[in-house]
Amino acid sequence: MNAIDKLGLLADLDGSFCELNHGPGVPQGDYPACNYLVVPIGYRDQSHTDIVVRELVIPVCHECAAALLGEEWTLFYCLDCGRSQWICRALARLRYRHHILWLHGCPHCAERLRGLSFNDFPAVDGKAEFLIPEAA
Repeated sequence: MNAIDKLGLLADLDGSFCELNHGPGVPQGDYPACNYLVVPIGYRDQSHTDIVVRELVIPVCHECAAALLGEEWTLFYCLDCGRSQWICRALARLRYRHHILWLHGCPHCAERLRGLSFNDFPAVDGKAEFLIPEAA
């Protein structure tokens, strides 16, 4: 992300609200954003070079930023429709070890799952990051 785009996002941070799911019946306007989650979206070409087509920018509140960095929750996020769902790892049937599971299609927007990607914050090496480094 270039410096001008980063500066524009930081200028809009005061008026932004968290776009992640906070539970049924909870309006998004109840959680002001304190940071942005920035994820490069792209593909790997035939020479195994990563090509970033665009960057997905998701405003997040302090509670969601802390949950993304912690070990208690896994976030499911649909890249097609933008819906999200938190899974408590201690209560889940499956053992999730990733912080974010990126869905390509979900039950709300597609008839079948078209793919799955994941991120682990301690191991991503700059692939997914918060715009403001000291998020939690």
